[in-house]
Amino acid sequence: MAGAALVLGGGGITGAAWEIGMLAGLHAAGVDLSKADAVIGTSAGAIVGAQILSGVPIDELYSKQFRVPVGEVATRCPSRSGKGSSAAGFP
Repeated sequence: MAGAALVLGGGGITGAAWEIGMLAGLHAAGVDLSKADAVIGTSAGAIVGAQILSGVPIDELYSKQFRVPVGEVATRCPSRSGKGSSAAGFP
């Protein structure tokens, strides 16, 4: 892809998942943005940019979005009411 640049924005985990989904859809349609001359990203976009330049196929990066997280632990955080709440906002 000569003369092309890929610019990816932030958006946390949701933004990263959305960007990977879009890149996978474009790849399925024949547009391989991992071959861009420049890949620039902010926050989540920088992580996605690094992932697509790592050599891992976009289809594999996409399928990982549907796997159950391993090693993630919800943390109890104090709230104003004095009751704990998890980091995800669930009681």
